[in-house]
Amino acid sequence: MQPENSKHASSGREIIHIQVGKAGNAIGNQFWKALCEEHGLNTQKDDNMKGCLMDDGEGQGPKGYIDVFFNEGRSMEGKTRYVPRAILLDTNMGDLATIAEDSAVGDLYRPEDIIGNDESSGNCYAKAFHTEGPDLADRCLEMVRKEVEKCNCLQGVQFCHAAIGGTGTGLTGLVLKTLRDYLDKQSRAVMQSFVLAPAPGISDVVLEPYNACLCFQDLLEYTDQVFLFDNKALSEICQKALEQDMPKMADLNDVIVRCMSGITSCLRYTGPLNADLRKLQTNLVPFKNAHFLINGLAPLNSKAAEKYRKASVLDLTQQMLSKDNVTVKCDPLNPGDEFHGMLKARFLASWTSWKGKFPTKEVDKALHDIQKDGSRYDKFFPDWIPNSIASNISGAKQKSQEQRNVVFTTNNTAVHEVFDRSIKAWDNTYKSRAFVHVFEQDGISVQDLMESRNIVQYISDAYCEFGRWEDKFFEDISGGGKPVVKERAIDNDEQRNIAQELKELWQGEMYIKVDPLGRGAGQTV
Repeated sequence: MQPENSKHASSGREIIHIQVGKAGNAIGNQFWKALCEEHGLNTQKDDNMKGCLMDDGEGQGPKGYIDVFFNEGRSMEGKTRYVPRAILLDTNMGDLATIAEDSAVGDLYRPEDIIGNDESSGNCYAKAFHTEGPDLADRCLEMVRKEVEKCNCLQGVQFCHAAIGGTGTGLTGLVLKTLRDYLDKQSRAVMQSFVLAPAPGISDVVLEPYNACLCFQDLLEYTDQVFLFDNKALSEICQKALEQDMPKMADLNDVIVRCMSGITSCLRYTGPLNADLRKLQTNLVPFKNAHFLINGLAPLNSKAAEKYRKASVLDLTQQMLSKDNVTVKCDPLNPGDEFHGMLKARFLASWTSWKGKFPTKEVDKALHDIQKDGSRYDKFFPDWIPNSIASNISGAKQKSQEQRNVVFTTNNTAVHEVFDRSIKAWDNTYKSRAFVHVFEQDGISVQDLMESRNIVQYISDAYCEFGRWEDKFFEDISGGGKPVVKERAIDNDEQRNIAQELKELWQGEMYIKVDPLGRGAGQTV
């Protein structure tokens, strides 16, 4: 618990962070740098003050609940030192050494939480899962068990990894399976994952199609929500929105980190509208197994363009809905084309996480306006999930305009494009049975590979089916005519009964408004 005189109150809602593989550790390292900056922790070269509060919370008031992601330690000066609640996993000790030697946050990690070996996964899921992974997974479970025992109320476990190489897929899958079995017996913690998905036209790993499908199978079975990113979409954001000619991997990772920071801000800061991971998961997953999410981020401006735009609620709302701000390559505003068989995209459920001082009334009005009948975006919000955008506002004490932002997380049917690309790449690779023997020699059979491919097809088909459902039960009526039931929207007797009840209610309202005896509108007849 925090001392009574501490400006950093205790939230009692902890998250355990696990980063796996080269990409996962690179993203995770930047994530911890961002958290240290946001919460005012010292990351300078002074070893005695590393990880301590730079102003002890006295200068600017409370900066949030630091215990959500950090444990307390003790520095040499007698001040409280904060240690990331992070576990670093890899099958390449060289990459882990690079992270541990980082001048900013490298020595904040506890040495026992850095778990790895030098055997390498050879970019193969099977080797990481069956051969090199079990020992690392057991050591990781032991670290998680110790952290769970120290937590007041464990909110969840979040992973950061890529669905491309062997370690990020195989070792992550094994750890997910191990922890799910343990946490289901111990708590109701939310398992969430920030995943770097295969990008269209970009691949330097020949086993990527097999690895990706096996990884998506694990994410379907063992996680509660998955946030997708890919390097193609991130590169376009850096080049077009941020006007960076040659973005580096650190620039791409920074966009992911901003999304991670925004999504978790509801636990780390107080605000007029607050939430936790369970509320987030409940509002984003309307159908079982449909928990693959895409993100939009605002503001995304270059340094030169910042002075020409104000981060108002309306401006941020317009930016977050733009397909150019989506962090994975798909189109959530696809209007569809029946002639060419293109499905119209649907927002099944969405969540906006606002960080900064925003009036609740303005946020509610902006979110209502984009969903109301006749709006530009109305056709993308089906009537059978009304009021599908939830929100939270937190971090009202952010000091600068740059720290005012919003992350738009949505469960959109357009995500099937990500899975369709993986299926197509899998089919092209398997056509000549290429590299199948690499998986067989480490314990994964052809049947296992085909099962993972079929499960990814199942995920894609499920989202496509949601996209085929009609938006409304009634035909569009102009001139105030009688409502006409849209027959192609009716799939069963229950829906027909609902449509009939709605029709009767609608006719009753019209009968009240248009009084045949000439009395005032709104009076009963």
